[in-house]
Amino acid sequence: MRIIKLISMLAVVAVITGCAHPLVISPDISKVERSGNAQAIDKNVGYYIPADMREKLVKTGGGGGDSVKYTPYKDMETALYKMLSNVFKSVTMLKSPNDAEAIAKHSINYIITPEITTQSSSPSAFTWPPTKFSVNLTCNITDISGKVIGKPAVTGEGNAEFSEFKSDYSLSGKRATLDSLLKMQDSLLKMPELRAP
Repeated sequence: MRIIKLISMLAVVAVITGCAHPLVISPDISKVERSGNAQAIDKNVGYYIPADMREKLVKTGGGGGDSVKYTPYKDMETALYKMLSNVFKSVTMLKSPNDAEAIAKHSINYIITPEITTQSSSPSAFTWPPTKFSVNLTCNITDISGKVIGKPAVTGEGNAEFSEFKSDYSLSGKRATLDSLLKMQDSLLKMPELRAP
């Protein structure tokens, strides 16, 4: 009898708390393009993502009382590299924020450390994929001496309707990551500090 009660209680808890469904929010790389009118910045940059952040699992809201889980830094890294390559002459992944060997070898001018936070939700009581997704992307930019050059920040928004989820449950997240990267690209290209001699 106790076992039956325990199982019943666990079932109720599972219904109340929902579960976390895995998503991959990597955007379509082919859509991370620079506008034909924009001129790339003639500087070399290195970007640094700490190993623990690259593997960091994030949970945000979905529909039906459920949540979703994903690794935003890992999911966005390839597209982030592509975006930075659209903006700067060359881009190098750094092993540490003071990776002296890479900084010297690639004549790096600036070091970029991204910060990513996310939110998602859905009004649906019956389906779990999020219909609304937002990605806050900040690029902390310093020169090689550590002097802060800028901290541009953008918010990408992504929405998807239930009918679209049949082919891709991660769609709102992918749209939000793409939106954040394109907005950041535009912000970087418009920063006069990055073009200084």
